[in-house]
Amino acid sequence: MDKSMYKYVGILVGMIALIVILLLLKNLVSGGVKLSYEEIEEKLVTATMDYIEEFPGALPSTSDSTITISSATLINAGYIKDLSSYVGKENIICNGSVDIYLANDSYYNYVPSLYCGSAYETTKLYNKVLIDNEFGVVSGSGLYQRVDGEFILDEQDLSNPSSTESFEYVFRGEEVNNYVLIDDNYWRIVAITDSNDMILIYVGHTKKTLPWDDRFNSEVGKTQGINEYEQNGLKSRAMEAVESFYKGEISLFNNEKYSSKTNYLISPMNLCVGKRSTTETDISGAIECKKILENQYVGLLPAYYYMSASLDDECTTISSKNCGNHNYLSQFEDYWWLLTTNSETTNEAYNVAKKYVESALCSSKSNVRPMITLGSRAIYEKGNGTEADPYVVKFYE
Repeated sequence: MDKSMYKYVGILVGMIALIVILLLLKNLVSGGVKLSYEEIEEKLVTATMDYIEEFPGALPSTSDSTITISSATLINAGYIKDLSSYVGKENIICNGSVDIYLANDSYYNYVPSLYCGSAYETTKLYNKVLIDNEFGVVSGSGLYQRVDGEFILDEQDLSNPSSTESFEYVFRGEEVNNYVLIDDNYWRIVAITDSNDMILIYVGHTKKTLPWDDRFNSEVGKTQGINEYEQNGLKSRAMEAVESFYKGEISLFNNEKYSSKTNYLISPMNLCVGKRSTTETDISGAIECKKILENQYVGLLPAYYYMSASLDDECTTISSKNCGNHNYLSQFEDYWWLLTTNSETTNEAYNVAKKYVESALCSSKSNVRPMITLGSRAIYEKGNGTEADPYVVKFYE
């Protein structure tokens, strides 16, 4: 071997040694982690998808049902190594699984769960929101507990969600950190249910203003609409509009595109479509929820949630202009329809007129701002809920 060959071999050996040293240094700097925990989660999902290709019968078969594939199943089938082997530190033991959900008979959503003791645990979005809001406040703007229809206003009464049948968290006040970003779509969290699903309202709206309904009303003898959201299978214009939104078939303000990713995480909800008068004072949902439309994937916001978001003591009825005070839902600065209609008429629905609610003819035009229920399975990626740094949902393609 001539001297030049020795030179090239020496360079090659040196480069290999340098690469090995860099990898060792990276391992030390990262605390001995061969893969990040997020990469391990991704590996779980990929392995589950490969497993399903071989065993498609393992997929859930009914809407909003779920099956769980454990890491042990994937390991035994040879799709993945022991999870702890992906972590550099010997004292970290990891276990995991992947839940597969079937949403609306169309979307299979793969949701990993990774638990590595105190080192790491997959964070669900609802839990991050609860932690950030201290599991409930009793004064000022924030996330309130509502138990048996009443807001908790004394710290000593703050409750464990499992201790009562009627429980939810509701955002109230003007300065609340409840923004969620899915692709380019901004939402705000209205409430968290007792099953840890999150009720979200769309920050944007449809490109064109639309009537709540514009059919001929025989009771008034005019084409002023009928204030039934759905009756005997017949849909109002409002219902048609939100369903078109869910399907991505309606134009949005500022040419925004509806994110189809949302459909993977939506859970079916029971819409409270009962009517209320302008004088009723209950804000627990008891009035609106006397009539239920089951298993809906999109809707509009019921009036009681608008009232509940206000901290003004004089917000006593839906027609009270005080309801717009200390209320983040009055910050949209436009006109938009609520789900609830006026029980005193057959041709009027409630419309948020910037800072307060009015009872308007169904045939008049306003913005449509849909509401969905984001399932508890949504995984937190980043953000603190502010408008500048919204919560971001983590997706695994």
